[in-house]
Amino acid sequence: MIKLSTKKLTYTGLFIALVFIFSAFFQIPLKTPMGDTRFHLGNAFCLLGGIILGPGLGGLAAGVGSAIFDLTNPLYFASAPFTFINKFMMGFVAGLIFHKTKMKNEKAKATLAGFFGQITYIILYLLYTFIKNKVAMGLSFEANMVEVVQKLGVSSINGVISVIITAIFAMALLKRVKMD
Repeated sequence: MIKLSTKKLTYTGLFIALVFIFSAFFQIPLKTPMGDTRFHLGNAFCLLGGIILGPGLGGLAAGVGSAIFDLTNPLYFASAPFTFINKFMMGFVAGLIFHKTKMKNEKAKATLAGFFGQITYIILYLLYTFIKNKVAMGLSFEANMVEVVQKLGVSSINGVISVIITAIFAMALLKRVKMD
């Protein structure tokens, strides 16, 4: 059971807003042969939410902020429930690893947490893409894999940048923000 203080509730709302803002307004749209995708900084704040708030509230902030973005964008509206689950797990895993790993070096711990949170998201996102393309769109295995590989490339670049930003910001934030 999470003891929800005013401070935790406030920081959770703040991270929901940061995830939304950095998903919606700090992005670069990319055109690919299989459709549109985008590079954005929202993932860094999903990971930071997990690291700062812990797995439960961090996952919630990541999921809600990302789902709100989807609900406000006609291109992503239908995927909001799946985005909530995928981004929740991203923040949850980052928070779980950061708070349960016994390492003294917090920068290394934040990097490790960010890495595994990002890997969790990429796997879930690619699995969702594959299933959606197969079931809803009826794509052949080959056509489906073309899109999955393209999204793996963009997601991996986005992921590496998000992990780096997360490690840098986490060091500054952890010194200032105490959730206990």
